[in-house]
Amino acid sequence: MIRTTIFLPQDLHANLKHLAVERRCSMADLLRDAVERLYEEDFADLRSARKAWAMHSKVAEKAIPAREYFAKRSKKRV
Repeated sequence: MIRTTIFLPQDLHANLKHLAVERRCSMADLLRDAVERLYEEDFADLRSARKAWAMHSKVAEKAIPAREYFAKRSKKRV
């Protein structure tokens, strides 16, 4: 894991601290879970893009064009 620093408003920090105590977990666990849930679809898209790039690198003629990929991705978000 990589350590990072974020700045939170005092009230949000206090609420997260209270929630962490109630759930018997760390604030870091709460924040990681929230970020993962918020960006779950984007992370899935990134994994797909990496997989597609790896395939493209091996067999370029079978890969889809970037414009087509991004068009499909933008349709998913609507």
